[in-house]
Amino acid sequence: MVSQDDFRQAMSKFATGVTVITTLDPEGSPHAMTANAFTSVCLDPPMLLVCIAHNTITYGYVEQQQRIGVNVLREEQEELGRYFARRPEHREGNPEYSYTMGEHDVPQLDGSMVFFNCDIVGAHVYGDHTIYVGEVKEMSRGEDEATPLMFYDSHWYHPGHE
Repeated sequence: MVSQDDFRQAMSKFATGVTVITTLDPEGSPHAMTANAFTSVCLDPPMLLVCIAHNTITYGYVEQQQRIGVNVLREEQEELGRYFARRPEHREGNPEYSYTMGEHDVPQLDGSMVFFNCDIVGAHVYGDHTIYVGEVKEMSRGEDEATPLMFYDSHWYHPGHE
């Protein structure tokens, strides 16, 4: 049997980009969490997927709202990635950021490298996570010269500085 720790350690050897998933809470306020379990699904229609743990607040909000924003972070946004990686009750500090409401009231983090506004069209439960498939309804790209923030071997990685 493979232990959770061994599996986590092995998966850390796969370099990923860093995204912040955004949605609204029941009162209509923006909510966000960092995620690196994200990939494209198909081009026609444009779809992507994200994996969200059941023990997160975000999971409940996505279940209610059935729409998400996926913000691909630039390397200069590491502080945001770290901040939203913590559970809301453990977030410290107050990083500077702003957001704009996209179509369908989905928060977009200003300055993101890429933003995808998605309607959830599928949800599949596997173990302690749900894989959400989102159909991209709106998309915007930031600066073409931006470098992505990455995560590798349990560390934040800045490919533009290597």
